[in-house]
Amino acid sequence: MRLTQALTFYIRYRKVQGLIRYGKDRVIPPISVDFKRRVAELMVIEKQNLDVLNQPYLTQAEENAYYRVVDRVPYKNKEQLKREEVREKLEALPPHFTTETLLAHLNKDKKWE
Repeated sequence: MRLTQALTFYIRYRKVQGLIRYGKDRVIPPISVDFKRRVAELMVIEKQNLDVLNQPYLTQAEENAYYRVVDRVPYKNKEQLKREEVREKLEALPPHFTTETLLAHLNKDKKWE
C-alpha cells in the first residue's frame, strides 16, 4: 500500500509520437499562477515599448526644419540598389583591350621591304 502511494506521485512521461500539441495523445502543460504572472509582466513591458515607439522623438516642426537644412535622400528599392552595385562593379573593371589596340604601334609603316 505504501508503495502504491509513493508511485502515485511519480507520473511517468510517456513517449508521444509526432507533434506533442496536436492529435489524440497530445500533452498540454498545466498553466500555473506563476506562468500567468510572467505573461502579464511581459504584456506590460510590451505595452510600454509600444507607447514609447508611438510617441515621435521630434515634432513635425522640428523635422521640417531639419529637412530644410539637409537634403532628403530618395528611397531606392532593392532592384535599384542592385543595379547601382552592378554598375559600380562594371565601372571599376579595367577597360577592354583588343589585339588591334595592343599591336597598333607596329602598324606605323605598312610597307614590305
